[in-house]
Amino acid sequence: MPESAVRFTVADGSGLRAATWKCWTPSGKEDVYLACRELGGTLKTSLHQSGEWHTAYFADFYEGRVPEEHRTEEGRFIDKWSRPTPIAPGVTLAFRVVTPWTSVATREDVPQPVFIVPPASVGNAIEFDVFLVDRTTPVTGWPGKNKQNTKLVGYYELPNGASVWIVWWEVRMPDLGTRHGTARFYRGSGFDDLKRGGTLRMLTFGDETDGSRVIYDCIGTYEGSAT
Repeated sequence: MPESAVRFTVADGSGLRAATWKCWTPSGKEDVYLACRELGGTLKTSLHQSGEWHTAYFADFYEGRVPEEHRTEEGRFIDKWSRPTPIAPGVTLAFRVVTPWTSVATREDVPQPVFIVPPASVGNAIEFDVFLVDRTTPVTGWPGKNKQNTKLVGYYELPNGASVWIVWWEVRMPDLGTRHGTARFYRGSGFDDLKRGGTLRMLTFGDETDGSRVIYDCIGTYEGSAT
């Protein structure tokens, strides 16, 4: 069996888009992976069949680009968690990717093949949900179709008969509040890189009360270097 994959993004049809994503399972494996194309092989989320899940740097990137002073005792792992409790018998909401209406701002062609969703209305966001469904659990349509009016992005089956479903729906953008932090750069990067293009794409990681994890695909602006 070849690699199974679903690729998706939000784009407005006039040349602007948000980040692009890939959810996949390598040939002969039961594990599910999620990565953002714009990160270019920096990190990925791994949903292992064992139920031990994590988001981590790729090993080569971590060893070559993350300075020693920015490493922690967790090594290349950014977050670790256990598979959440199913939200319904045999149905696990594994991960969310949320794209606010303001984030469709990259002027670049959409790589193919990618499933395209139109932008959310002002004040809202497009939420992509990754579901894992057990082999013995019947699915009528796709997860959330009837109660949340979700729409299908794509799905594939795993060798053990379980299935991976990606759906989308428009939600109200939550208030994330104001966050502060200190900028850190990988080896070979610096403030000069922030000046190129003016608009910055940023990924904000979080966790939900149901045990799933979420990434917000956001943008920012460069306002000057720090000294």
